[in-house]
Amino acid sequence: MTSTSTPAAPGPELLNERSIGGILVHLLSIPTGVVGAGLVYLVATNEFTKRNARNALDWHFTVLALTVLTFGSVFVYAELTEQGITNVVTLSAPIAAGVGLVISALLLVWMIVTTCTFLFGFIATGKAVFGDAWRYPLTPALVERFGSQVEVPGGWPGVIVGYVVIAPLVIGTVFLGPHEGAAVLATVFGMFGLIMVLVPLTGVAMYLHVKRTSAAGTNWKPHLVAYIGAPVLVVVLAYALSGTFTDSINPGGDAMYVFLAAFWVASLTYVLRWRTTLR
Repeated sequence: MTSTSTPAAPGPELLNERSIGGILVHLLSIPTGVVGAGLVYLVATNEFTKRNARNALDWHFTVLALTVLTFGSVFVYAELTEQGITNVVTLSAPIAAGVGLVISALLLVWMIVTTCTFLFGFIATGKAVFGDAWRYPLTPALVERFGSQVEVPGGWPGVIVGYVVIAPLVIGTVFLGPHEGAAVLATVFGMFGLIMVLVPLTGVAMYLHVKRTSAAGTNWKPHLVAYIGAPVLVVVLAYALSGTFTDSINPGGDAMYVFLAAFWVASLTYVLRWRTTLR
């Protein structure tokens, strides 16, 4: 009987099918979660990198959903049992006890899943070294199923416009908004989302838009290094000056706000140049 099995790819050929990005995306996404895996997925052009990033992204989307559910439940439970900000008791003792057991179970599941994030990340990295895009266990194919249905309003420039609009609102809330109660928590989450999600996503949006603009052969040839490098240079100078010429107790925090402002100026300039070119 003749065997119909496909022989394994030779070493050199297998090496050509792998990529450093496809191997490292799993380790990168352990501390960065959806943000790291998502950015790699967006900018990847190598199919092996994209498949591995998609698998990591599916897992971290699942973990993110579980995290929101778990800690959202903890927050609501605290508010309804006089342990939060409102100091209002809404749940009766028997119901509160039952809900407390459910939340305890959620926290246990969340801790197990968080531990598995490290384990699965290392397993996926090892599999990628040998040329396999390993799917994490028990993860729905979210990116493959819904990725083509998600359209960014206005294309990638819409993300840049979003940063131009949202950044001043968030930073203004930090300095001018209320500093007590639930507003503090909202401000913290707003700054976290701005720094950890919207800033890197805006950088990727510029990269993808520049790439698309160059491929289209338009007259406008934006220099990505200038739009991203200038804010980085400004923040380095701000940090050095803050530590040398001021009595600031937190030069790193000052530099962060300077970067957000400088990146906002760069993003606004990019959008204005882009819109002017279209006319």
